[in-house]
Amino acid sequence: PPEAVPPDVKVQERNIFKIQVNSSDALLVEGEPMSDTKDLKEQIKKFILNNGADPNLSDSPEKAVVSFKTDRGTSHKRFIEVLDIAQGAYYDIWAERAGVTNKRFREAASDPSDPSNKEVYDRGRQGVPMAISIAEPSKVGGN
Repeated sequence: PPEAVPPDVKVQERNIFKIQVNSSDALLVEGEPMSDTKDLKEQIKKFILNNGADPNLSDSPEKAVVSFKTDRGTSHKRFIEVLDIAQGAYYDIWAERAGVTNKRFREAASDPSDPSNKEVYDRGRQGVPMAISIAEPSKVGGN
């Protein structure tokens, strides 16, 4: 599950990847309209793993936060679709770091009581917390 980002922690702008979905289910990513989600997961992964290389992207995986904001009119289906993509980006990163497939990593995550699963899980997640901030939905047409 996403880890809560304490509200009192000031996060630098470059460490926030902003995803917004309006009441018409239209997607705005980092302020730019995105008509389909096929590149979204790769953009999130690049942002998280930037390690300060690109000054417009995050300083480090520990500081990276994916901010997800919707309108009250956003459909549940679209909300789940975008959340799955954001979480999937983290699972891809963790699996790659652990040297396993995404499917194998998810199996390990579902049963960490098994020692081999725990080892895969811990190795993948080391230094990369899942930081997805889900903002309270704004009123339709409001802000």
